[in-house]
Amino acid sequence: MPFLSPFRGTHRRRLRLVLKVALAVLALVLLKLLVHALGFERIGLNPLFSALVAATVFLQGFLLNGVLSDFKESEKLPAQLASVLENLALEIAAVPQHNPRAEVSAEVAAVLRLAYGVHTWLLGGLATTRLTALHREVHGSVVRAVVLLSSSTLQGRLMGHMGDVLQMINRIETIRQTHFVPLVYWLASLGTGLLCVGLIITRIAAIHEAVFFLGVIAFNLIFLLRLILDIDNPFSFADPNSIEFVSLKVLHDACCRIETLQQSLPASQDAPDHPAARSLP
Repeated sequence: MPFLSPFRGTHRRRLRLVLKVALAVLALVLLKLLVHALGFERIGLNPLFSALVAATVFLQGFLLNGVLSDFKESEKLPAQLASVLENLALEIAAVPQHNPRAEVSAEVAAVLRLAYGVHTWLLGGLATTRLTALHREVHGSVVRAVVLLSSSTLQGRLMGHMGDVLQMINRIETIRQTHFVPLVYWLASLGTGLLCVGLIITRIAAIHEAVFFLGVIAFNLIFLLRLILDIDNPFSFADPNSIEFVSLKVLHDACCRIETLQQSLPASQDAPDHPAARSLP
């Protein structure tokens, strides 16, 4: 399975985002020039305006700090999934050392299928309901491997790995579906909008100074707000407008190692061939 890199075209997406923000700021600047030409600037510059800027920046800083902490946690999840799935495959492959009559090629192939399923799901190519159904199917395969063992410690560890995989799947799905304090998002967006409106209708002696302050402040705040909305979901690989997300290369590499392991095992009658091991339900 080739590595489907979601980072392909990221530079173009970033440039597109900068261009969109720049066009929005240009529209605000043109509106400022129109308001100035019509004499509709009704607000004088005073210290309270600085307080409004500080309050908006504080709200966005609060949001950025929150989503960055979640982003750092999310960066660990693909590596944890890769580790658990590869350990599960290795321990199932070691079952014949405890029971020489055991054939586990089919069970390792099932783990490989789950690993590719998780990878495809993260990229947006598989529904969560189908992934959980696949997990239940592979759970049955792992149970068959557990039956071949006589050690309760090894049996518990194999079943624990399956529980860990399901826990991380649910954690990723929760991160995808949950926004960081939506009410603060609304407040930050409203504050940014009011600040831009204030800059447009505020009287500043030199129009070039007014345009400069409006352009710089509006660009920074709009761009930062758009960035916060993007990194709030580090697993938005299927979203063409998303730019920043976690890397899945470690999970893909683990899938390749599990595939190599499965191919090295003696084929059993119940083991699917190589393409079927990767197929999804």
